[in-house]
Amino acid sequence: MKVKENKKTSKKIWIVLAIIAGIILAAAVVIPKLLFPAYQEPVVTGDHQVQEELFTWVDESRVETFSDTGEKRALTVKFWYPKEEGNYPLVVFSHGAFGVIDSNYSTCKELASNGYVVASIAHPYHAMFVEDANGKVTIADMDFVKQVYGGSGEYSEEAERQMYESEKEWMALRTADEHFVLNTILSKAKEKEEGAFALIDAEKIGLFGHSMGGASSVQLGRERDDIDAVIDLEGTMLGEYTGFENGFEIYNEEPYTVPVLDVNSKAVRDDIERLENEHDGWQYVNDYFGQRATDYREVVFDGAGHLNFTDLPLISPFLAKMLGVGDVDAGECIENVNEVVLTFFDYYLKNEGSLTNLKSVY
Repeated sequence: MKVKENKKTSKKIWIVLAIIAGIILAAAVVIPKLLFPAYQEPVVTGDHQVQEELFTWVDESRVETFSDTGEKRALTVKFWYPKEEGNYPLVVFSHGAFGVIDSNYSTCKELASNGYVVASIAHPYHAMFVEDANGKVTIADMDFVKQVYGGSGEYSEEAERQMYESEKEWMALRTADEHFVLNTILSKAKEKEEGAFALIDAEKIGLFGHSMGGASSVQLGRERDDIDAVIDLEGTMLGEYTGFENGFEIYNEEPYTVPVLDVNSKAVRDDIERLENEHDGWQYVNDYFGQRATDYREVVFDGAGHLNFTDLPLISPFLAKMLGVGDVDAGECIENVNEVVLTFFDYYLKNEGSLTNLKSVY
């Protein structure tokens, strides 16, 4: 009798395991289709065939502060570049907090098809995940997640001061990443290494980024003398904070000399107007910056949300809706964003086209 009971128990266990396995299998099939349905990529407008390549480089000068192993910080960089021989401007992209190396895949590919070498940086532990050239996967650091999404949303001087200190750390890390990657690229270009590096015109360099990546790109343009144009895709210019006093950040008064395009949603502009009404004398840092920059333009997208400046609403409408999109058509919006980015870089990096083609509102 005991043997029969054991067999029955064993059979029940296998039935349960089979059901669990079936559920996992079904989830593996259904969930990816739900989260990442098939979609139509924006069509590139350039004549160049585009090649892609991935590298992971170790910055021997920096210890990885997100781990306790003593390892050096490693940066993974993805390139899009023309297949045809030539001499092309270099453009470097930086994703936002919890973004990924392909956050603006269509933008990078569009630029490459029009004659640019484009490099996208994956910032480990700030990215949702990074898969390096050897297949190692690193996910976002939970303390960083808590810092970004922490707080009650209510204003207090102490909360603002803590956020200011965190933002200083984020900008220091991001700009160090970008300096290292850009210096590595330029070194390889000088040596005329194979692939993308042999095609780079080191005299023409542009930067762009989304959100936190836009902020660090702007800051890099202030710290280097080899940057010719910068595009900030809805990023608060955190690097322009120089101090904290009386509950608010102090802004950099020194004029910015690199041409900058500031791309924002109307929703953000509405929020800024509300905050200016709530806090007498307060001004949004990007506006303060723009008034003192020698060449500053802003483009506003009506109906867009924060993630409409990336490819995520196309790649995963479900996730994008959870994280923040507008009611604009996602495909049309990113195509317009890509056109704006191309127009701006063509003008400043190739001396082609006209900025009169840029509308102030899309």
